[in-house]
Amino acid sequence: MRRIIATIALLGMSLVMMLAPTPASAASDVEVTAATLVARGVAVDVSLSVTCQSGLSGGAEMIIRQRSGDRVASASGWGPVYCTGQPQIVTGRAWVEGGGLVIKPGVALISGGFELCGDVGCSGPRFEQTFRITR
Repeated sequence: MRRIIATIALLGMSLVMMLAPTPASAASDVEVTAATLVARGVAVDVSLSVTCQSGLSGGAEMIIRQRSGDRVASASGWGPVYCTGQPQIVTGRAWVEGGGLVIKPGVALISGGFELCGDVGCSGPRFEQTFRITR
């Protein structure tokens, strides 16, 4: 009987924690708006459009993956985020990882997430979008 009561109590607390408002609930509509090659594909400048609750701040992680023959070129980086409550552009730079492959103009998968922090802790939304990288 004690085990059942303890289990019910833990499930109840878990549900309350999942339904509690967090900084992530204030961020929405993340969209890649631009991706431009830097230094002949050694890096990519990525612009994201995001709206998040005023007063939150943090960073946006960006991961780029692009097919290159039978291999995959990848880059990662981040950009700072200072939320205003209005739609804004967040820009960051993703650097190519080791392996000798560079990012080229063309379609790539751009994904990542935000870590937005405020008085109640830190969390944030994830995103994933296929996007055409330009020179």
